[in-house]
Amino acid sequence: MASIFISYRHEDTSGETGRLAADLTERFGRSRVFVDVNSIDAGVNFERRIEGALDAAQVTFVMIGDRWLTAKLPNGSRRIDDPADYVRQEIVAALGRDGMQVVPVLVEGATMPSAAELPDELAELSKLQARELSIKRWGYDLGQLCAVAKRYDRPWTRAWRAVPRAVRGALAGIALAAVCAAAVVAATSGSSTPRVAADRAILAPAKVPPKVAECTQQLQFFADGTVGPLSCADGRLNRLAWQHYGAGEYRAMALGPYASQAQVQAAICADVRTGRTTNPTEQDAYKLAALYYGWRFAAVPDPGAC
Repeated sequence: MASIFISYRHEDTSGETGRLAADLTERFGRSRVFVDVNSIDAGVNFERRIEGALDAAQVTFVMIGDRWLTAKLPNGSRRIDDPADYVRQEIVAALGRDGMQVVPVLVEGATMPSAAELPDELAELSKLQARELSIKRWGYDLGQLCAVAKRYDRPWTRAWRAVPRAVRGALAGIALAAVCAAAVVAATSGSSTPRVAADRAILAPAKVPPKVAECTQQLQFFADGTVGPLSCADGRLNRLAWQHYGAGEYRAMALGPYASQAQVQAAICADVRTGRTTNPTEQDAYKLAALYYGWRFAAVPDPGAC
């Protein structure tokens, strides 16, 4: 199933979308890229196929050209204002899916619509960090989009999303029942062994659960290679930020809650010496690890000191 979903308006960016889909397909494989022209066979229910593709996807590229916002219906009203508009429905569905990274792609100098120009249910789109796509810089811009797709390509997540929603719900119910049953047994067993305070998932590359609560908030990508926010407004750890930096295999993120300041500094320097990281990204990885593990060092480890 596709892990990349491309949403576009036919009368706006069909040419650029077709080229992008072809290039992404060359790099990731046809089964991993969904675009309606190439991915829906004749006779297949369009709405169900779109819904299934979004269920399986991990990244949605929203192609925005000069006519994306102003395209009109026969009655003269904007298509984007019509609740039945397929483009609008695709984006609303993508924004509402946990773990889905939605990336606006501004084609040939198009500008990001403001929240005031969008229907209320699409207002969040205006707050997301956009990428650009231009014929003149095609190779570079394509590379940036491929990098985004690779960051969020998680094989286990992809496999889970490929399972039909109804089956996922049933499996989740079975898992919840098993957890509840285990909790009842633990509570009534009379064991004097103290229980772990929180049975929360361990986020790779860590080996223990986080010391803080977690949240999920869409990431923004910055020119220096960093992403944000690392945490939500209430101080909870942003899981998407952890997953992003965790995929980069930053050594500090795997050290654990009992690491010393010297060990953290050594891990950061080991990364810096490989040449595959930068000071800003190392600093972000450290900040996430400090939040995750509850580190409280007298001095903040410094990549610049390596």
